[in-house]
Formats: sequence, C-alpha cells, structure tokens
Amino acid sequence: MSTVAEIESAIERLQPREVTQLTAWLIEYQQMIQASAEIFAMYDQEEASCKKPPAGSCG
Repeated sequence: MSTVAEIESAIERLQPREVTQLTAWLIEYQQMIQASAEIFAMYDQEEASCKKPPAGSCG
C-alpha cells in the first residue's frame, strides 16, 4: 500500500472534528510551503541580480 493510500484510509476513519482539524493543518501547511517558495524565489532573484551588479547594488 502506498503512503497516499494509507493516508486516505486513515482520513476515512477520522471523526468529523478530526477532519476539521486536519483541514486547518493542511491549509496552514500549504501556506507555509507557499511562503517558503516565495522567499526562495526572492533569494534567487537577488542572487541573479548580483552576478553582474553595478557597484554597490548587492545586499
């Protein structure tokens, strides 16, 4: 059985209150992943801009 199938099976056994808690956690987790991706994208842009910088432009 794959991990996803195991998770799906476990979710099916949750009580409604637990599903609500899981949903809230997943939303928070997705937001954290998105925020991390945005930060890494900013770092990548900063790094790219520093490859041939005008004097004093890198921070």
